[in-house]
Amino acid sequence: MPPIDSSLKNRIVIVSRMNFLHGIILSILALGLVAVPATARAQVTSGEQNPHFADTPSRADAASLQKKAAQAQARIRANKDDRDELMRAVKTNEVPSAKQVLLRNGFTPEDLENAKITLRTGGGKGGEDEIEISATCCDPKEITIRRSLEYFTK
Repeated sequence: MPPIDSSLKNRIVIVSRMNFLHGIILSILALGLVAVPATARAQVTSGEQNPHFADTPSRADAASLQKKAAQAQARIRANKDDRDELMRAVKTNEVPSAKQVLLRNGFTPEDLENAKITLRTGGGKGGEDEIEISATCCDPKEITIRRSLEYFTK
């Protein structure tokens, strides 16, 4: 075999080093490509969400719901038929009937969707027999209708 001259030997060393560096770079890239999808799958399956992108209720939603509750309360107090129907619904604990009255007096189906509606009968307040409506938003969204009674027997 003929001897290898020094310039050819230097070129072989350089090419070998380039192949070695090229191999390392490709290995790092391959590991990165495998690691990223595995991390993404772990985040999806663990159910974690970035708080910046989560559907967080805003203060405007809560204020809007409470405003609708106050407006509905005023409308219901002014309408004898709706007032009587809502009082009856509270007394008999009929949530569907109470929902119908709320829908006729300013609440939307979206407002009532997934909302916990609580009907309460309260004690006497010096002769008053009125309806109070309050709302809290969100997670869970809750609408409370309280009927104050002059006597518990009404």
